[in-house]
Amino acid sequence: MGYKEAVRLIEEAKETRITELDLSNQGLTRLPPEIVQLTNLKLLRLEGNPLMTPPYEVAVQGIDAIREYFASVEEGEQALAEVRVIFLGEGASGKTSLTRCLLGEQFNQCEETTHGIRINDWILKTDEQNLRCHLWDFGGQEIMHATHQFFLSRRSLYVLVMDGRRDERPEYWLRYIESFGGGSPVIVVLNKYDINPGFDINRPFLKKKYPFIVGFYRTSCRTGNGIQAFRQAMEEELDKVPMTRNHWPLSWFRVKQSLEEMDRPRISYERFEDICLQAGVEEENNRNVLADFLHDLGIIIHFTDFTLNDNHVLDPKWVTGAVYRIINAPLVAEHGGLLRLDDLEEILQRQDDDVYRYYPADHLYIVELMKKFELCYTAATDEVLIPDLLPVSEPSLSFDEQDALHFVLAYKDFFPPSVMPRFIVKRHEEIKDELRWRTGVVLNQPLLDAVAVVRADNEARRIHISVTGRERKVYLAHIWLTLREINASFEGLKVSERIPLPDDPSISVAYKTLLNYAKRGMEKIIPEDTDKAYSIQELLAVVHPENQSESEKMQEMLQRYERKVKNNEAVAEQINKYLDMKPSFLGMSINLNALFDSLLCRHKK
Repeated sequence: MGYKEAVRLIEEAKETRITELDLSNQGLTRLPPEIVQLTNLKLLRLEGNPLMTPPYEVAVQGIDAIREYFASVEEGEQALAEVRVIFLGEGASGKTSLTRCLLGEQFNQCEETTHGIRINDWILKTDEQNLRCHLWDFGGQEIMHATHQFFLSRRSLYVLVMDGRRDERPEYWLRYIESFGGGSPVIVVLNKYDINPGFDINRPFLKKKYPFIVGFYRTSCRTGNGIQAFRQAMEEELDKVPMTRNHWPLSWFRVKQSLEEMDRPRISYERFEDICLQAGVEEENNRNVLADFLHDLGIIIHFTDFTLNDNHVLDPKWVTGAVYRIINAPLVAEHGGLLRLDDLEEILQRQDDDVYRYYPADHLYIVELMKKFELCYTAATDEVLIPDLLPVSEPSLSFDEQDALHFVLAYKDFFPPSVMPRFIVKRHEEIKDELRWRTGVVLNQPLLDAVAVVRADNEARRIHISVTGRERKVYLAHIWLTLREINASFEGLKVSERIPLPDDPSISVAYKTLLNYAKRGMEKIIPEDTDKAYSIQELLAVVHPENQSESEKMQEMLQRYERKVKNNEAVAEQINKYLDMKPSFLGMSINLNALFDSLLCRHKK
């Protein structure tokens, strides 16, 4: 099996003029160029191959993209030998000092806290090549965690730095990396060994639970102890990162060089396409893959899921510098998260270490970018609000909890810090009387005559939803769908959607479990930690419409959601499929779980 076997299969295929070929699970890192000689080939299976040439991202687009790639390398190809290394951890854990050690710089006892991201290049000389490492040092302050996700990437090496303080949260950060790193390897550093030599973590437990951890290392930037071993580990792991082994066509390198020499902080995608065409990258498939690679390298910031006035090829230092400067601005904190647009001139005034200036014409663009990130929303004509900077204390509320429907989302291992701020942004038009705080919000939907309180319990990793009003069940479904949409954006996030017991809301039952019991014709359930049987029908009635009127209203609201996110035809037939009011022992046939999944799947496509 392997490369020779693939060549043999291709040679046999030439004789038979086949249209389909299965090369899956051959362990191929390089696809034989002879594949382009199969002119009748329409379908090529390549699952289970760690392809480097052509890059897997090109290969999975099909045989036409593969032919285009091999045509582009006729001029020549070259090893990439570049990678991004991302340092994460709590504030003041020593991430910046660690990167300075790698750069050969002297330890600074008075190192300033990183407010945002520091980006440096480090040339690692190995036996085979000089590897260019882009070191991204992320500030660890809690307020910035929600923004990190937009600048993390796959195909990188992550370094998690801890220093043994009481608030250390290794699993929080490991889950964070798991959600956004796409399986990238992680080196865990136990730093400041000279100050806290007794500090350690349960290494076998963490390694088993998070198999992408490749090693644990003790270091002291002050004394230099452990730095050499850490450096050696990085050298070994960087050589394994797929990005460092990719071979690119020379035309791709010309594009990369043009962008690195770019004297503007942002360009349109059309301008990016022009640069590609001038460099010889003519195929759209190759351009898109190249843009993704450059994003993962940290050469550019390129978001494929939204456009913003066609300007979405950006210099990372320009983007991150502006966003983090706004988030950390004392003026914004003093006003409880309200950013007056007139204050941007002061917040973004040029500083000594700025690569670029932020001109007045850039200010609104940056704010619009933050809106796309769901970091803020328009609060008034000349103001935006950043929910992550709202007051912490919950305001006094007048809300009838006894008469409300209740629903709970329980996050099993990891509660992303951006979930609640993003929810507030998405539903900001419904905020009642400015009742909003950092972990909660009160919503009002006049069309449904319904009011909801949505609260996050960060310590318990839960979101509690309470809804009152005439069409409270419909409003609950709409809020639930919004949260599921946010949760779906995190890879591998485990969330249990639960219905509290009517006489003991501290105990809840998973909605999915209730559906499964109902499918099996069971009428009662005894929840864990109770000795009482509850009616499955009555528990499901908290979220399911019980009559034709409720069903029609829910259909109408969900169709509005579909039109809003898709901006196309209504999907009444799709929704009717799951909101079927045919009688059953439960009183109807319904599966909101499947309906939400269907709508979100359509949205992603």
